Amino acid sequence: MSDMTELVEPVETGHQMRDEIRSISERSRARRQVRSRIMVVLCALALLVTAVPLVLLLFQLFNRGLPVVLHIGFYTQLPQTPSLIAPNATGGVSNAILGTLVLTLYASVMAIPVGVLVGVYLAESDSKLAATLRVISQTMAGAPSILMGLFAFSFIVRDLHVGFSAIAGSFALAVLMLPVIVISSEIAVRGVPHTLREAGLALGAKPHKVSMKIVLPAAVTGIVTGIILAISRAIGETAPVLLVIGGGYINSWKPLDPVSALPLSIYENAKSEWPSLRTEVWGIALVLVVFVFVLSLSARIWASRKQQAR
Repeated sequence: MSDMTELVEPVETGHQMRDEIRSISERSRARRQVRSRIMVVLCALALLVTAVPLVLLLFQLFNRGLPVVLHIGFYTQLPQTPSLIAPNATGGVSNAILGTLVLTLYASVMAIPVGVLVGVYLAESDSKLAATLRVISQTMAGAPSILMGLFAFSFIVRDLHVGFSAIAGSFALAVLMLPVIVISSEIAVRGVPHTLREAGLALGAKPHKVSMKIVLPAAVTGIVTGIILAISRAIGETAPVLLVIGGGYINSWKPLDPVSALPLSIYENAKSEWPSLRTEVWGIALVLVVFVFVLSLSARIWASRKQQAR
């Protein structure tokens, strides 16, 4: 009988503990539901506060920019300066569109190979040099973009006597893109499972072969996404190119020629005294937003398909 009593008492104690836990849970359920609903409402309000200015900005942009961008001459003609005889003359922004593409292309050629290689090195190495480069990259990522323009003006335009040119603007944008590519490449490479590295090393491959042939292809999705984000940021920057590209009213792709850019055209037209040029600002801004949107959307679609394929 004593043995049966000893067995029954733990069972009863267990039931009592479960009943007590259930009672506490029931009493706190209402409080937890109220807290949950409050947090949902706060999140919805935060989303609303963030979305309303964005929606208003996009509405204003499309409302004022669409009448400007629907004319084919806006993309094919060079800018025209209004006069008393033709106060509404604006021309187009073909030089700014071509200049933006040229600057982005040259900057990408400079920044992407260096940024990816440095990012892979930072992810694969624990040396003091890697730690120093990581700190430099993080510092550069937070530096004001105008400093890149001042650096390019001092080093390329003045010291090397290159003058105002596309190569000077591309150098400024490349320096701006570099830390973004380095940081995103390092994060992408670090996200590759260690088992892939170990499998490659176990098969007798050299460490640099494992990095280039196994790790890098596995991290290519994150790397490309970071590259697209860096390019999107560079396209919309005004400060780095304001001091160094010259803003020429010609269509040129040569590295040593002065060029224009969409952000620079927005700046110049916005401060103009002619209403027609100030109206054209909305069309240029809309084209710039579409460029960035298409690049970002393409990167996300490509990354999603690549991830699904894996």
